Amino acid sequence: MTDRQIQFTVELVHLLPQVWALSFAGILSFWLSKSDSYYEALTIFPETPTGASLNSLLFILPLLFAATMMYLLIRSGLLRVVRFLVKSSLATATFLLITWYVSKAVKPGPTTIFGSDIDSAMFSALLTALALFMVYRKEGVGRSISMASIGSLIGVFLAFSIPMLSAIVLLAALVAYDVLSVYKGPIGKIVENSNIREFTGAVFTMRDVTVGMGDIVFYSMLAAVAFSNLGILSYVMSSLGVLFGAYAGMRMLEEKDYFPGLPLALVCGLIMMFGSILLAPLVAP
Repeated sequence: MTDRQIQFTVELVHLLPQVWALSFAGILSFWLSKSDSYYEALTIFPETPTGASLNSLLFILPLLFAATMMYLLIRSGLLRVVRFLVKSSLATATFLLITWYVSKAVKPGPTTIFGSDIDSAMFSALLTALALFMVYRKEGVGRSISMASIGSLIGVFLAFSIPMLSAIVLLAALVAYDVLSVYKGPIGKIVENSNIREFTGAVFTMRDVTVGMGDIVFYSMLAAVAFSNLGILSYVMSSLGVLFGAYAGMRMLEEKDYFPGLPLALVCGLIMMFGSILLAPLVAP
């Protein structure tokens, strides 16, 4: 979801966090694709149309539950509880993800985030502390880039942990979920009943435009799915599609107070990703 609270004209600089997140996703995807690491599957149903649809529900339903609980807490006036939950969730997720990436760097092959030695754990804790310092003690570009980096870490992890069909179905389902959640569901109600910008960790603001952390996560996931399954051409084209869709969504904010950040970006990104499959034979050496 994207949101603005004053009149503004969208500029390319508003896309800086998205550009960095997609670039970082490409770097991480290149590194992971060249490693010999084993990637744990997060899905439980088979890679069939029905199974992929069920797998997508494993991610959509928790998102809906979390957003609904957040709205109910805000409506009850428990803003401090919401801020605490957002901060603790971000800190936990950041530490676990950094530990996961470190484990891939130091221990190729089957491993878990809890299999690192004490030095790796301390290094992960140090990086986590640095990331959280940038998120909560800095403002402006520094905070936006830090949040975009964490979102990219999450997105690439999901891309390498979810099989391609399930990942595509999930991304497509998120288009519908985001529209419904913003206009008919809990996300829209949260925006209407609170100052969304005070929940740093769930959102960040880049020059008067507030961007949801989930938007960055799934932009990065799409780019990483394209890279890991179809190659660099697909990654480049899907990233351009995401940026075009994100820019178009921000243009809507010139007339609207808020607008779902996923639909246009993911649809454009998916179209470009599938278009790269048709284009690949034409550019192959």
